[in-house]
Amino acid sequence: MSYQNPQILYFLFAIAIPIFIHLFNLRKHKVVYFSNITFLKEIKSDKKKRNTLKQLLILLSRILAISAIVFAFANPYIPNNSEDISTNNTVIYIDNSFSMDNVSEKGRLLDIAKENALEIINSSNKTNQFSILTNNFSATENYPKNKKDSEEFILNIKSSSKIRSTDNILDKTKSISPEDNTLYIISDFQKSSTNLNSIQQLDTNISVVLIPLEKNSKSNISIDSCYLNSPINKIENTISLSTIISNHSDREIEDVIVNLSINNTHKTQQNIFLLANESKTIELNFTSEKTKINNGLISIEDHPITYDNNLYFSFRTDEKIDILQIYESENTNISKVFSSEETFNYTTQNIHQINYNILDKQDLIILNQINNFSTGFSSFIKSYIEKGGSICVIPSENANIASYNSFLKQLNTNQFSTEEVGNIKISTLNLKNPIFNSVFSTSKIKNNINLPSVSNYYKLQENSKIIKENIFRLENSDEFLNSYRKEKIHLFSSPLSEGNNTFSKHALFVTTLFNMGLNSVKTDDLYYIINQDLEIKLPKTNPQKENIFHLQSEDLDLILENNPNYLLTHNKIKNASHYKLLQEDQILQTISFNYNRSESNIEQFTEEELDNFITLNKTDNVKMFSSDISINQNMENINKNKEFWKVLVLLSLLFITIEILLIKTIKT
Repeated sequence: MSYQNPQILYFLFAIAIPIFIHLFNLRKHKVVYFSNITFLKEIKSDKKKRNTLKQLLILLSRILAISAIVFAFANPYIPNNSEDISTNNTVIYIDNSFSMDNVSEKGRLLDIAKENALEIINSSNKTNQFSILTNNFSATENYPKNKKDSEEFILNIKSSSKIRSTDNILDKTKSISPEDNTLYIISDFQKSSTNLNSIQQLDTNISVVLIPLEKNSKSNISIDSCYLNSPINKIENTISLSTIISNHSDREIEDVIVNLSINNTHKTQQNIFLLANESKTIELNFTSEKTKINNGLISIEDHPITYDNNLYFSFRTDEKIDILQIYESENTNISKVFSSEETFNYTTQNIHQINYNILDKQDLIILNQINNFSTGFSSFIKSYIEKGGSICVIPSENANIASYNSFLKQLNTNQFSTEEVGNIKISTLNLKNPIFNSVFSTSKIKNNINLPSVSNYYKLQENSKIIKENIFRLENSDEFLNSYRKEKIHLFSSPLSEGNNTFSKHALFVTTLFNMGLNSVKTDDLYYIINQDLEIKLPKTNPQKENIFHLQSEDLDLILENNPNYLLTHNKIKNASHYKLLQEDQILQTISFNYNRSESNIEQFTEEELDNFITLNKTDNVKMFSSDISINQNMENINKNKEFWKVLVLLSLLFITIEILLIKTIKT
């Protein structure tokens, strides 16, 4: 307890006045003698006790009344535990993420946040310096500003695609103002980005004031993602596209129209129904155009949050898949699988007459029955795989095990150990592998199915550090076909010539090789997410041009840094759209960018939840402004000490009233 006017307490000596009056204002009683006074003595004794009690109560009420008046003028108060926030270094964070485009009864949340920030500045000392933060974390936000510059900066704040977590904001505050400061957080406090625990663990030199803004709209529909249902997409053929649409609300939504356009041409649309909090995958089919580069857009109509209403994507339609067989002894059965299909552009080369100029252009290279691998060829194949190429290794009958193992070691696959001879059947098929897509109608094969057999094979060395997936296994549990690096490398343990096994005459041979060819296509990402450190896969380039790559749109021409396999954007893409990727002046492909969908779920912490958190955790350096009163009133309340002078005045009046009642009502 403290006093604004402690010197007034000397006037407490005034309580001696009623005590003095009580002691010296005694009445003298005249004694009268009667013959029989027994009854009179009892009356006198009773009245004297009542009178004494009355005088004591009057004395007590006078003492209390005088004390209350003296204390009221001394103005006692309980000081606010937190420092006066108007005197600290002031940091104001304004959440300008896309979720702040939502609306409340007073208007758009971002506009309300800017108004609140201006009121905070106007309520503070005019000499204060202010640090204004937004989600941009731009260089200009690192330095404090005076009142005029702060107001101008706030008025120019616009919505941003960047999302900042509570931890990001607190770390930024410490970096720009390491000393004692007050941080105002003006936000809708979405649960996806707000970490209340980090606020609880704040340093004591930071005071935080939460200013929550509650939205009216509790619903939002978003287009979350999309993907092509087939790795092969040909020009002027039907293409199947799947997209995921989500309803972020507790109510059902009808008549959601999903539109699809390709190269600015409307292709198809679907009218869907979404249950509460449902995510639905829908399929959109369309006929591709004659161009190889295709720019797609999936769109819906939904307000007031619109940033997730569009999903941009791009893909290439290729005429054929390039497959090359490099052989020491050509396998004509492999040639029959691919040469008769229009899907494939199939060629063959002898290992001793390789044209390296066309190898990089292949989607799949089949290394068939090669006896030895040269160092240069092994290095080239390793580089080819790292660039996204696929290979299939079929060992030779007279394989040089040492040469093979040196080659396989570079590829990080299992190596050969000993050659096994004996007629052994294939018994186990991994039907979950992509090679068996659309091959079997059930998840299990019949026990009596006729499977091929192997007369000789190379046993594979076990290595627990190698990540692999088995596709075929023999009766003795040895492996016949494995895949590595997410289906980029396939390794047979047996030659596929007719004398060594019956696999090349079996229906599974055609299925395995055909689907291996289909899955070898280098599928680029349909789109990338903005505000991430992106590594864009480098497509096939023109060797006759310099490696200078641009991302280009109507308002952007960005030169990209490149390493051997990827292009780096360094977070310089700001807007969701299609961007042309050029090598010098030649268009290689289109790359699409979309906004992060993490704010599509608009669930937020309510004012009551935030208040309960502060109360339960007893965080003295964390306060919250009420939305029921103005910013000015909130600041006055948060800085104001708890005073008692009004209560003391009321108590003094109460004691005076009690004194009067005692005098008037109790008869002596």
